[in-house]
Amino acid sequence: MLKKILTNRVLQYVFSRYLTYFIQFVNSIFIAVYLGPFYLGIWGFINLILHYLDQTNFGISHSVNAIISVHKNKTFYVTRVIGTATSMIMMLSVLVIALYFISIIFDFQIGYRYGFSSYAPLVIVIAVFNYFNGLFSNILRVYGRIFEIAFTQSSIPVLTLIVILIFKSGNLLWALIFANCFAMVLSFLLLIARSPIKIKPLLIWRLVRKVQQRGWHLFLYNSSFYFIIISTRTFISGYYTVTEFGYFTFSFTLANAIFLILQSFSYLIFPKLLNRFAYSSNEKVVELLDRLRISYITSSHALVHIAILLFPLVIHFLPQYEPASYSFMIIALTKVLYTNSFGYQGFLIARGKEKRLGQLAFAGLLINIVFAYLLIEFLVVPFSMVIASTTVSYFIQVYFICSKGRGMMNLKTSFPNVFKDMFPIRLFLPYIFSLVLILISADSFYFVIPVALFLILNIRILLKIKEIVKSVISNPQFINI
Repeated sequence: MLKKILTNRVLQYVFSRYLTYFIQFVNSIFIAVYLGPFYLGIWGFINLILHYLDQTNFGISHSVNAIISVHKNKTFYVTRVIGTATSMIMMLSVLVIALYFISIIFDFQIGYRYGFSSYAPLVIVIAVFNYFNGLFSNILRVYGRIFEIAFTQSSIPVLTLIVILIFKSGNLLWALIFANCFAMVLSFLLLIARSPIKIKPLLIWRLVRKVQQRGWHLFLYNSSFYFIIISTRTFISGYYTVTEFGYFTFSFTLANAIFLILQSFSYLIFPKLLNRFAYSSNEKVVELLDRLRISYITSSHALVHIAILLFPLVIHFLPQYEPASYSFMIIALTKVLYTNSFGYQGFLIARGKEKRLGQLAFAGLLINIVFAYLLIEFLVVPFSMVIASTTVSYFIQVYFICSKGRGMMNLKTSFPNVFKDMFPIRLFLPYIFSLVLILISADSFYFVIPVALFLILNIRILLKIKEIVKSVISNPQFINI
């Protein structure tokens, strides 16, 4: 058994992610302590700008991932697609640099309250390398290059930990930016050197149109989805104080950490799923989806309920972030809601329905912006409640993604059938119970109840997940699902 564990590529990757995410969690705590709410607000704004730049990638890397996942064995064609995409990323990088100089010339004063102009040049460097690394990482994960992917994903947390041990306060802020920049360059060099496909910039206009045609819909989907939470963070950064944005950044960072382990696993198998979804019959897809969704979604909800129960321990050691408690719980419940659509996005992408996904995500973005504005301007809610707009947006979006996916598999799409699939009662009841406890500001002790209810309703599912984990350990070829 030990030999199987040590030689299992999936477990090697997942264990490396556990270690990395543990480091990332430790980093989050120490960054919060050493920076304090005010400087953490500045660091949160810098990351917000990086997220904006990251999402303005026009879907190139996502498109390439979808194309070569399906045509993996056509080496000549794949090489030309990758070469064309590399040239497209180069042009995108030139555009971003040009926009930076335009912002200087016309003095746009982006992030004036946060002193962003001082950090902007390095932020642009990080963003440009991130475009290339995003493309090359998507290429390598199609070919199962786990070490390179793990190195790329681990470099920033490890270097961040190093600078945390050396620098403090304002100096730490600069050190964090330099650490991100250095990690991006290191990852870029490794991904280029270890690529299974020779990367040579090409400009084949027929392939440019193909990559961008598919990429545009994936860009609309991915960017609109990520812009939902980014727009919420933007509203908070603009309407509330730097310190309040620091509290929100703290709660968002910790809530996001809950899902990192499961996201690393889904990231690893996503190209394999696209291939299976593209060529399997609807019956096989339904069987595969049912198995994956039960495991992934149940695990996500279990982690969230446990995290909410244990969060007061974090506040016990970091009392200065007590105002972040409420927002952490709401953010955690909001983010877990989107996992309820797991699997259907990949199925729709594999079947060429990126356009529909993009439309749904864009509609979700508009709903989020409108609700956030109403909450702030007319209801004058505290910063911790602005995330409610994202909760509503995610719910609507998840429902229609599940409905579209079921429709394409010739399954019933009436509201009861879709809702039962999207949010089974065994997950819905503990979720609502937790939400009610949060809204009435119940004492932390009472959150034992939704955890106990979750365990009672999901005990058989949890035992099945235990068996699946055993299968992953005993079967090194699980990655080739």
